[in-house]
Amino acid sequence: MTPSKSYIIWFVPRSGSTLLCKGLESTGIAGIPGEYFTLSEDKTLLARHQVKNYESLKQKLWSLGTTPNGIFGVKYPLHASWHKKLFTELWQLRGRQEAPSENDAVWDGLLPNCRHVFLMRRNKVRLAVSWWKAIQDNAWHLERGKSHVNPTEFYEEKYDFNALVHLFKEAVLRECAMQEYFSRHGVSPLTIAYEDFVQNYEATIRSVVNFLDIEHQELNIGPMHYEKTANEGSEAWVQRFRKELQENMGQPAW
Repeated sequence: MTPSKSYIIWFVPRSGSTLLCKGLESTGIAGIPGEYFTLSEDKTLLARHQVKNYESLKQKLWSLGTTPNGIFGVKYPLHASWHKKLFTELWQLRGRQEAPSENDAVWDGLLPNCRHVFLMRRNKVRLAVSWWKAIQDNAWHLERGKSHVNPTEFYEEKYDFNALVHLFKEAVLRECAMQEYFSRHGVSPLTIAYEDFVQNYEATIRSVVNFLDIEHQELNIGPMHYEKTANEGSEAWVQRFRKELQENMGQPAW
């Protein structure tokens, strides 16, 4: 099926992207957004999706992310090195030999009538802590009704200020890169803050469906698929990191 509309959810890890995608998928009319463009260092889009050319790639992606009403969804965690590699491959698959410029519309053809959703998390300290904790305990998601408990020594041994600073900076810079893309291409995205989303789950899903201008008579939204992974141990990391991050500041900001 060739989609009639498409959208990209731009996000940084630990901003609620999987929860948002599950919510949109549960409606049955808002696409099946996934990380179809994310590449490892040794993979290409063709290799990842086991196809041989641009046309078969389009068909494969559309089959993965499109609902029967013709809405195609993608989520995309922009990272400079991955972004350049992805765009170069797409450009060359379309028969262009030169490297794409920052202003080239490389998505054209893959994402018809595309709209953009910018999912962000205001509190980057908490984002960095959540990201580092998930890297360490591999508990990236917690399905509703399930639990995950780390031993006390986990929070004593796995805290790493330098790693948290790195993730704090990366989150900020990735969002800056996204904003640069929006400005360069004249994109006015629907902006969703994680903090608002988790407080107003169904209303947020409805706002995305309305933003995408998807026709529907009755919108059925499934319950929240995931629980928060934050706990007392991660909260202790938040407070410790907050204080250490400001140790050399004359006037603490928080």
